[in-house]
Amino acid sequence: MRSTKLDKKIIFYLLVSLFTLFPFSLFAEPFTLIGEGTQTSPFTAKIGVGAGQAEYQYGLAGRSETFRAGIEYNPRNLGFELGVNRASYFVPQDRSTEMASAMILSAPSFENFGYYFAAAAMIDKVTFSKTFLDLGPTFHFRPGSKFDPYIGAGLGIADMGAKQSTLRAYGKLGVRMNFERSFVFLEIEGASINRHFQGEKYIYGEGSGIFGFGYYFGSGSASDNKETPPKKEKEEEPAPKQEEIKKEEVTPSTTSTTEEDRSTEESR
Repeated sequence: MRSTKLDKKIIFYLLVSLFTLFPFSLFAEPFTLIGEGTQTSPFTAKIGVGAGQAEYQYGLAGRSETFRAGIEYNPRNLGFELGVNRASYFVPQDRSTEMASAMILSAPSFENFGYYFAAAAMIDKVTFSKTFLDLGPTFHFRPGSKFDPYIGAGLGIADMGAKQSTLRAYGKLGVRMNFERSFVFLEIEGASINRHFQGEKYIYGEGSGIFGFGYYFGSGSASDNKETPPKKEKEEEPAPKQEEIKKEEVTPSTTSTTEEDRSTEESR
């Protein structure tokens, strides 16, 4: 009971912090719901750790833990994420199956071996750990901004086979806080886990919060590498030719000589 209460408090605090950062991230810059910025690089690598609560289909609930590492490619708003998720689900056993197995063991009989194995399988089915390969699209509202809220969805595959298979479908809401070449992120995720084990199907629901660190690697996008064309310098007007200067100097002298000739003729 204490662990479930603690998990609920952790999820509550993560939800409050996420929904506090989400509107701030939208209004941190001139308001546009969907920006068209670019990041330092379209390639990111990130790791994270999370905790939450898992619930079995018959009402049993317990804590869940997750450790993740992945890469993402998103040159603009739309991206794609691929990662590895190690998840553990600590759902308490059903009291009825524990009672049944205790009764079977208290009165051993060759006729009850089948019931014993069935009860043991019922007890084992609840708590388990799996390593999922997660993949799915993401959508970033303000890529490259100081605060970048985003959403994502995807599918996780743990094992595929005739005897057992485990799949999970998830959706998430997150906020990324960008620095120069790195970022921190906070995510709230909901998932549905479908597990086929020993011919039976078990369904789990999970809600968790994930906090982690990421790094931009690789070269920048093509739009960032475009160099601005150099400014055209003003063309200097050509200096006046020396011949034109000489003509301007000659014309006043000729006019003065003609005036002197006229004055001498009049005096005659």
